[in-house]
Amino acid sequence: MQSTAARPTHPTVLYRELVEAAELADRLGFHGIWLAEHRLWYDGYCPALLHAEALVAARTTRIRLGQAMLVGAQHDPAGLARNVATLQQLSGGRVELGLGLGHRDAEFDALGLRRDRRGRRLEEEILPAVEGLVDRIWLGGMATPTLERAARRGHSLVLPQTIYTHELAPILDEYRSLGGRGTIGIMRDTWVAADGRAADRARERIAAHYLEEAGAWWVLKGTVGFENPDQLARQRDRTLRAALIGTPEEIAARLRADVAAGVEVFVLRVDYDFHSQAELLEQIHRLAEEVAPLLEGAT
Repeated sequence: MQSTAARPTHPTVLYRELVEAAELADRLGFHGIWLAEHRLWYDGYCPALLHAEALVAARTTRIRLGQAMLVGAQHDPAGLARNVATLQQLSGGRVELGLGLGHRDAEFDALGLRRDRRGRRLEEEILPAVEGLVDRIWLGGMATPTLERAARRGHSLVLPQTIYTHELAPILDEYRSLGGRGTIGIMRDTWVAADGRAADRARERIAAHYLEEAGAWWVLKGTVGFENPDQLARQRDRTLRAALIGTPEEIAARLRADVAAGVEVFVLRVDYDFHSQAELLEQIHRLAEEVAPLLEGAT
């Protein structure tokens, strides 16, 4: 859900399109739909995930409702617990609660919170308030404190989309060595293309998207992206190399490699700010009808 200069869209339309995509994913057998939370930014990222997912819950029957990620450290513990419990009841127990630390300084400043205390706030206030309300809690990230926290509290992981397949082993080994027994998930930026030429066009569109997104608000080596153009270019290139952009066969091969490395759940992003709603629905169809059959038997 984004409304940017590339595709300005009224919020009412964005929520209607969200429901349409969720209903399609539900019918096609996807395991879950995962939303990302941000606030105070021009792109219109969904600022209230649990409210939006209550709408999705009312219009679907089986699809899981995940967050990748809900910025837990920015929420009031009691209020978050009430909202999580309500969504769990409304959805018939379909919540997959994904919690992250957050990284945008402006969000913490606007809420009167200290970013340097986000880990302590998540650990001491947020997690105790929501544990026991859902069957599974996911923590987002790959840093050692996150791995240790997830392992110690029995939570699952959602790893960031910029990790290469060959980098998974040391991260998962560390998590398991700390006693982690949860499910391993990973986000992957994805675009299913008909052929190599279409894949190249998609790669160009996603590159432009990330140059704007990362340049505007990613903190790279202590500065906002556009203030560090060399680092920004490297981050864009890394994101593109880690992304799943290609034919169904190429994407299936990459997914199989991640599965072999230990990944159990994929959060595949196919919603950006450069495409139409029709293109998004086509991507959902292609994942279900062209990619998924190639993964049968993958372990």
